[in-house]
Amino acid sequence: MVNQESLQSYIKWTNIVGILSIVLGGLAALAGVAAFLIGAAPGVLMIIAGVKLLNAKKSAQELLGLEDPIVVTEKFNQLLADSATFFKLQGIYYIVSIVMSVIGIIIWFAVIATMISQMQMY
Repeated sequence: MVNQESLQSYIKWTNIVGILSIVLGGLAALAGVAAFLIGAAPGVLMIIAGVKLLNAKKSAQELLGLEDPIVVTEKFNQLLADSATFFKLQGIYYIVSIVMSVIGIIIWFAVIATMISQMQMY
């Protein structure tokens, strides 16, 4: 049988993190559109991840009142699938963010180096 306390805690935190992922993903997507359309991709990933996490929360809530082992197994498998998708998307988001940050830092150093070399010419 599923531990009810752990499931309640899971429901609470998946709701909080899911909503935050959607809201922050929306803000990131809006900010990314201002940079270039491709800049919105990490925000869109966060939104999709947040929706998957809220789907996992829904499966967890449905588990609370179930007794039939077959239905419990189906709901639990759906919960795991949605949670796994959330973690995959979050991992992709982190990787994309790191890559974009490194590219930004490289561009920043290149601009600074160009400015310094231009200043030394005069």
